[in-house]
Amino acid sequence: MTSDFRFYRALFVKRLPLMATIFVLCSAIGIGLALMLPSKYIADATLLVESPQIPDELAASTVRTSPTERLQIIEQRLMTRANLIDIANEFEVFSGRGRMTPDEVVEEMRDLTEIRRTASRGGATFMTISFRATSPN
Repeated sequence: MTSDFRFYRALFVKRLPLMATIFVLCSAIGIGLALMLPSKYIADATLLVESPQIPDELAASTVRTSPTERLQIIEQRLMTRANLIDIANEFEVFSGRGRMTPDEVVEEMRDLTEIRRTASRGGATFMTISFRATSPN
């Protein structure tokens, strides 16, 4: 039992410089990559749309739309040109990029925005809106 321990300890001590070199090299590569890659920040928002829970006998709805249709309407309103420009100006999304035309702002906002819809059982529908940026502001 003790001879096995001595054998493995001697093996470990013998290979320690090689293991230390590999560890330091891999750590240096990892730190270098982390410092060289650009920072990315993502803001997420999740919307949940459910079917009405009130029976039709109590309050009849004049407009009947499915949760998916309601999310499509929200998406269309959110991604309008005027709304995207207002959001970019309010939060100063492109303040560090110099002078951009409104068309460039709208195109860039649409490129940086991702919308995913997910339908679930029970009539609930989710929409996740993500915005990517290179600065946390």
